[in-house]
This record gives sequence, structure tokens and C-alpha cells, in this order.
Amino acid sequence: MEPQHVKTLPEVMSEYNLSGSDYEIISELKHDKVWLIKDKKYGRRLVVKRLEQSRTVFPILLHQKLYESGLLVPPVLLTKNGEAYVRKNDRYYYVNEFVQSLERITIERRIEALAAFHKTARFKELRGIDESLEGIKLEDFMKDYTLKIKDIIHWGDRVNDPALKAELVEMTRMGLKVFHHIQNIDVENYLQKMEGRHMICHADFNTNNAFLTRKGNVLVMDFDFAHFGPPIEDFRFLMMSFMRKENQNMEKLLASLFTIYFKFLEEDKHYMELYLLDSMFPHDFHKQLTSMLKNGDIGVLEKNKKSIIYWAGREKEKYRFLLKGVLK
Repeated sequence: MEPQHVKTLPEVMSEYNLSGSDYEIISELKHDKVWLIKDKKYGRRLVVKRLEQSRTVFPILLHQKLYESGLLVPPVLLTKNGEAYVRKNDRYYYVNEFVQSLERITIERRIEALAAFHKTARFKELRGIDESLEGIKLEDFMKDYTLKIKDIIHWGDRVNDPALKAELVEMTRMGLKVFHHIQNIDVENYLQKMEGRHMICHADFNTNNAFLTRKGNVLVMDFDFAHFGPPIEDFRFLMMSFMRKENQNMEKLLASLFTIYFKFLEEDKHYMELYLLDSMFPHDFHKQLTSMLKNGDIGVLEKNKKSIIYWAGREKEKYRFLLKGVLK
């Protein structure tokens, strides 16, 4: 059976002056959501994307603004009416050029790409498009730490295995200690500063959303989850992804993250202590256990004792290394 939204494509493509005979679908990159199109009229390949019904035009307009501002992103096509998107059946569609010959990005260039995104993605004119994307307040920012600590305490109280309980107690101790230091930092000033710059977070900066072009330039893509907010959220996302690279030296990865990122964003160097402390917090440990518990009761933790002890060990290794930066 033909996917529902494929039937809408002729109407969408007509807004780009492409008739049914002017293009053909090469492949469906994401089921009923993203299509790779061969534009026979102009001799190019295009990517057509349909946003989920819950999405507004924010990611589309952000993509367009980034392109206009010089950040290397897939070029956005405008409709015959000069719009960056088409609205059909209460869904938004947009088209960008397909960038060929992309290569996997190195860790160092990925950090550089995130810094470049944060340096560019500051658009006051995108305010008010979607109230749910308007950033985080101090109370909610701090509450994130306390809720995670509360979860870890709860898990520690419920498990019976002594070794597992000891690791959860240690993660609680680390979390509380880091949070105590964060409370002594002017976090409100940081959040206000980022809000004043109209900073936007990518919010999904995984290895599939940053590539190298054949000329060796960094290309960033996929802004579906982007929102106004402090860039420390993306920095944390990257830090957590480095935590999972078991075959690489974590200390080297973390050193590269801080060195390269703040080299490109020197204006934020005076906030580095907050970034260090946030990175010392057991965010990834909490995420791993939360994911595990979605599919079972507390007993699933004891069944995965070996993995949990390993993750706790990674957190402690990270904590000790970053502590040197805090004490400098």
C-alpha cells in the first residue's frame, strides 16, 4: 500500500514549478516522511521532508536562516511564491538540495561544527513562532539535577545487591557534591545571557547530523528538535555521547571537547566552570538506567549489574579527570 503522504507530493512539488513528469522518487529515506527526489528538469537531487503534525515551521525557518547566515547546511529551496515551505493538509513540507559525497566526521570536527552552529544560531526574529520552544527558566534548569539525584537515591534504596547499591550510593554522593557547587555559581546570569543572545540549541547533534563535504568542510543538518535554550544542553549531549565510546580514550575526548569548543567560542570561556561541573554530574548514568527501566521493573537493574557497575566506573573516571579542571 502506498504511504499516505506520497500522494501529496505532486501538490507539494508543483509549488516548486515541478510537474509530475519533472521528477521521480529515488528512495524513501524515512518512512512516509523524507524522500530523495531526482529533479529531471534542473538536473539535481532534492530531499523533500514532511514535518510531524506536532511541529511548527520553526525548524524550517531556522534551516533557512542558517543557510542565509553562511553556516554550511543543505541549501533550502524556495517555492515559486518565495516561501521556505509548503503547507498541505495541516502538515509542513520543505525541500533542500541533496549534498553528495558526504563523509563521516571526526570527533574534533564534530566539536568544531557544534561551536560553529552555536556561533551562528542566534535569531531574535524566530522568537514567538512556537511558545513551547522558548527556552528554560532557572527553576527548571536546576530542577533537572534534583530530579535525577532523587531517581538515583530511589534506585539505590530499592536494589538488594550490595555492590550495586554501593555504586548507586556513590553516584548519589557525586551528584549531590556537583550540584552543591553548581548552586554556588550564578547560573541565572548564564541563562539570561544566553536568552539575551537568542541562542538556539540543536538538541539532536548526533553523528548523523554533521558530516564532511568532499572539500573537507563541515555540514550540519536536521533541525527538527531545535529550540531556544542554553548551548550547555548541546554540549552535554556531546559529552554524553563521548562517554559511550568505549574503544577510545575518554580523557582525550573530554580534553578535546573543552579545548576545541571554547577556542571557537571564547566569549563563553568565563562560563567554563559551569560546563565542567555539569559534565561531572552523572547525567549519562541516569539516562542509561532510565532507558533500562522503561522495559522492566527495578529487578532489571540487578540483571544488568555488570553494565551498571561499568557505567558508574566511567562516571567516576570522568569526574576525577574533570575535577582537575575545576581545581585549576
